[in-house]
Amino acid sequence: MGDTEQRRSIEFKKCLNEIGKKLTDEQLESLKFLCSDYIGRKRQEEIKSPLNLFQALEERDKLRYDNTSFLKEILLTEKREDLVKYIETFEAQQQIFTDSNPTQNSGTRLNARGSQRQPPVHEDARWCEVFDLVENNLGRNWRQLARKLRLSETEIECISEDHSRRLREQGRQALILWSEKNEDATFQDLVTALRRCQLNDIADQLVKKIASWDNQ
Repeated sequence: MGDTEQRRSIEFKKCLNEIGKKLTDEQLESLKFLCSDYIGRKRQEEIKSPLNLFQALEERDKLRYDNTSFLKEILLTEKREDLVKYIETFEAQQQIFTDSNPTQNSGTRLNARGSQRQPPVHEDARWCEVFDLVENNLGRNWRQLARKLRLSETEIECISEDHSRRLREQGRQALILWSEKNEDATFQDLVTALRRCQLNDIADQLVKKIASWDNQ
């Protein structure tokens, strides 16, 4: 999943989270019944919340940020036109954002000294080196760092779900998402966040790497 897709997926899951809060237990049971052609009885018994249901639909390719037709259909069956409009508003906002940011996949950011613009992380060699260094040493501490970088709990859970079997990739995606959300992010911001997590060994390694670039 590319960086843009990752961002859209996370934003969509935030939307689903808000929809879930507006559904009653009775409506959840009715929606589960409407999904019985796609979700078996055993799996349905495991579904205890709207988010569980949405996840099950995603697993069966019936729901995605760019494929909401089935969800809107069953919500209409439950006469929840308000939630259908909520989804459509979300989709319209995403389209406006895409149209108004034609360079979002080739955006800019600051270099190590914060003084000049550089390509996005997937094209910037120095950012890639930094992310390699951090992810190689971060391990299960990635969630702690993500919180210090002010990623939301929903964003953290989305990353965990999307890369459930790849611990290092979870850490990398958290770093990428943070940098994409903060176009003025600097290496020093990352060093500060690491130290706030008491991950001083990684912070020290990063400081040495940055210093080596300045001395070149």
